[in-house]
This record gives sequence, structure tokens and C-alpha cells, in this order.
Amino acid sequence: MSYPKSTIIISVYKDTEALGLILDSLIDQTYPSDQIIVSEDGDSREMTEYLSTQSKRFTNLLHLSQPDIGWRKNRALNRAIASAIGEYLIFIDGDCIPYPEFIEEHLKLQETNHVLCGRRSEPGKYFSTLLRTGKMSLKQYESTYLWNFLALKRDNVKHYEEGIYLGSHHPLLHLINRFSRKNSHIVGCNFSCHKSDMIRINGFDEDFTLPTTGEDSDIERRMRLIHVQMKSCRNAANMVHLDHPKNFNPEISEQTVAIMHSKGNNSYCKKGLNQYKGDE
Repeated sequence: MSYPKSTIIISVYKDTEALGLILDSLIDQTYPSDQIIVSEDGDSREMTEYLSTQSKRFTNLLHLSQPDIGWRKNRALNRAIASAIGEYLIFIDGDCIPYPEFIEEHLKLQETNHVLCGRRSEPGKYFSTLLRTGKMSLKQYESTYLWNFLALKRDNVKHYEEGIYLGSHHPLLHLINRFSRKNSHIVGCNFSCHKSDMIRINGFDEDFTLPTTGEDSDIERRMRLIHVQMKSCRNAANMVHLDHPKNFNPEISEQTVAIMHSKGNNSYCKKGLNQYKGDE
């Protein structure tokens, strides 16, 4: 089967250990991406030094960094989009490890005028530590996932069902998507779209300088305004989220939602992708 040329964009901030696991996974994909962009919202010496050790393994890897002066993930993502050679873009976060089928499933399921919306399973500290230390490989995690149901529950796994791999051609997945997933939504750690659609909405809105809304809900809102539909890739393009402390701030969430609502029905953001020409 012929797939469009693809770029996978990994949003990172300092966690080179997790990025190493992601890159190991990208080596083992059933279908590789044409380009890997590490989109760093910062400029840490550790990240630069680590990626310099990966140049022989990945001749298609591009590292983009920027001064670390506050949350500017959307700016980093726009710069990555501008530098992407792929006509199809896959976005993941730097603490989420894709299953081996991840890229191929995104490419199998992609359609014109559609965004693919995925999720992630979230094991607790025990299984995350096994993965981080190499005591359990990603392949072992996937192959024993159902068998380890009780152990994962004891580990306070979240979104357990999202770790079950069925595959895009599984009859059960077709039934699930048909009857229970008609209204899919973007989660920023796992989604994909055509680059041309990102250009149509001018990419990520850089008026968002706080997390929670600008990198997913706002993108979905503006994609829908240009009649791009949301489509699920859950239980096909799977990933595992590594446990780490989370600091949800309801005040920040309210601020970002208010910013989004202030935009009205404008699909094209003013401060976005058109500021960049690539690799700058």
C-alpha cells in the first residue's frame, strides 16, 4: 500500500530518558516515518548532547530548539510544521511511547479532510519505572497487556482500555467506532492531520502561552470551522504515557478556555504558522 510522506513531530522538554524510549520505538515501527522532528520548547544542553549521539541511528532526524522563556509549545510546533517535509503530520508528546504499529495505523486510517484523534494508556509508577529502566520492553508491555490487567489496576492505571491494540482492520474496532465514537476529539499527545489543513488554519495559535487548550481544543475548533472532520484512531494507533507528577491548574484552564472563546468563529489565527519558513 502506498502512503503519503509523513513527519512525526515530538514535543519535548528536558526528558531525554523518555525521548530515548520513543526513538527506540521509532526504530522498531512496522512502517517508518520519512522524517522525525524533535520539537523542543527550550534549549537544554542535555537534550542537544543526547541527540548528537543519535545522528548515526537517525539520518532523518531534525532537532529544533528555542530559548526557554516560558511555555511556548505552540511556537515550537509551528516551527516544526514549517520544517516538515511530510505531507502528513503526526503529533506526539515526549512522555508517550508509541506502539510498533503506531505510524502505520495513522497512515492507514488517514483521509482527506479528516484529523485522526488518538489516546494513550497511563500506567502508574511501577510499570512506568519498568519501561524507563528497560526491565520491561515496549513489546513486552503490549504483548502482556491483557494478562497484566490486575497488576496494572494495582498500579492505578488510567484509561486501561486505550492500551488494548485491535488494529484498524479488526471487525470489533469497526463496531466500536461505528456505534460509540462518532464524536471524537483531539488530544494533543496523539493526533495527526494533513499539513495542508494546518496551513489552512495557520497552525497553532501562539496567543496561547499557557497549556491545556491551545495545542488541542483550539486546533479542533478551527479545523471544524473549515469542515475538517474528527476521526478516531483509538485501539489502533496506541501509545503508553509514562507516569510523572502532574500539576493541573483550574485557573490556567479557565484562562485558556476564555482565550479560545474570544476568538469567535475565526478559523485562521493571526499569530501562527505563517511567521516561519522552516529550520529557523
